[in-house]
Amino acid sequence: MKGDIDLRDIRVSKLRLSRQRWMLLFAAVAFATVVALGWRYVTHPPRPWLVRWKLDRYLKKESHASNFRTDFVFPSKAEMAKPKEKSSAPTVPVGTRTGKTFEALREEYLALKTAAVAVERAVVRTETELKDGAAQLETLTRQIAAGGTEVATVESNATVLRKKLARLRQAPSRRAEWQGKEQAITPIEEDLWEFQKKLATESAASDASVQATLVKARAQFTDNSEQQLRGSTSYDAMYKIIGQELFVAKGLLASGNPEHRRQGVTTALSAARHASEFAVNGGVAARIVEGYILPNLDLAKDPNRRSLFNEQNLLGQCANIFERNFEYHNVVRTYEIYLADAKTAARADWARERIGDAYENAGDLKHALESYRQIRDTNSFRNLFQRQIPRIERQLKG
Repeated sequence: MKGDIDLRDIRVSKLRLSRQRWMLLFAAVAFATVVALGWRYVTHPPRPWLVRWKLDRYLKKESHASNFRTDFVFPSKAEMAKPKEKSSAPTVPVGTRTGKTFEALREEYLALKTAAVAVERAVVRTETELKDGAAQLETLTRQIAAGGTEVATVESNATVLRKKLARLRQAPSRRAEWQGKEQAITPIEEDLWEFQKKLATESAASDASVQATLVKARAQFTDNSEQQLRGSTSYDAMYKIIGQELFVAKGLLASGNPEHRRQGVTTALSAARHASEFAVNGGVAARIVEGYILPNLDLAKDPNRRSLFNEQNLLGQCANIFERNFEYHNVVRTYEIYLADAKTAARADWARERIGDAYENAGDLKHALESYRQIRDTNSFRNLFQRQIPRIERQLKG
């Protein structure tokens, strides 16, 4: 009896030990899974803070500097802590003649102008054919009057030409339609010009505002940095200067004032350009874009197409830096950010075309084709649909 009890206790103990081992194994697997998922979340795509931390370590290592502090004069803490005041009821500006927004006017102008040009070409073609045909008929008539061995052929040609001219004269003229479309475009053009003048005035006023001091200081700092880079004879000195530029960019980007942050983005872009041109390090330039510029795309809201902070312009510069470093996956990511917030169908199509182009450059023809096929306005990308897409389809089949 005692032996049976001892044997049963041993079996129970082994069973408990086995369960404990399985629980420990399960806990270890669960922990490893959480760590792996967490790491993937942090690195796909890499979090901006992680990119900045790695970049800072790299620059310190290459420059042999312990920090990148510089004597740039930042705005006061009070100025940086206070966000720029906004109106309680922001309004979207509209044209005085049409009552429509800039974006709506631009899309309407493109559609109307395209239609007007098509009608204009038809009118000019018809009127040219009538004018040239009349001159040819006059010549043939003189040849018939003069007589000759080929008079029968000339008379036949003249008969054909008379019928053609009769058809052209009987067809309703489209000149009135063309003039009507041009008249419809006139107020749209006037409002668009009004928007452009207003944007230019506001831009000039902004330069003359209290922010002008910071703009001037940032520009002077960038010029000094570039002069130092031109005179540098070692890469460690170059990386130190780039690190100092990022120190200034980081300080300005920490401000609560959007104008300060814009100057921070501008400084970071200069640092990326300097990394590419002077240090010949496209990887550093790309990491600056990832860590300092992409996280601040909320600043790119300027409708002025010439402004750095027009969304299309800023993203285009970011994509260009990635593309020069052959980081096509980041080019795709950049334009996907734009596509997710595209305000119009035309902008969305533009982003899809850029995404497809990036995939194609990367050799990923399957995803390139998928992106191209999502384009809605095929007329605006006629060459793409007539030549590129059929070529890619043949390559994938072959």
